[in-house]
Amino acid sequence: MDTEPTPCPGIVFSDSVIREHGTNKLSLIGSFTGYTVPVVPFVAPPFIVTVLVTNLQGRLERFPITVRVEEPRTGHALARSAAELSTSREISRTDIYEVPIAIGAINYSETGVYKIKVLAQNELLGERDLTVSTLATA
Repeated sequence: MDTEPTPCPGIVFSDSVIREHGTNKLSLIGSFTGYTVPVVPFVAPPFIVTVLVTNLQGRLERFPITVRVEEPRTGHALARSAAELSTSREISRTDIYEVPIAIGAINYSETGVYKIKVLAQNELLGERDLTVSTLATA
């Protein structure tokens, strides 16, 4: 398959997501860009990372998209989750896919800028920062 996925400018965090029956539209519930909490460490509830992916071609069969949440200093993965894209028809490079990926609860041990990395077939597709701060530093 001759495909080189690239992200649309879109990696969105939300508390949940609903895909409407019939229209296939996504409704993102409780979108956010980071956490401001009273104290660290704290455990954040599960959330959704929705990735917009384009520049794919052909028929997709279990095409993997993975999200990693990495610590700011060490790059250690705090969480990792994946989804697979499959299509019943040939797709063109201009098609855009919204891929919601659920991330489990995470224990953030310190404030800082955590990296959310998106991989396609184990190659870095894009990344986004997730800032954790306390009320005193916000």
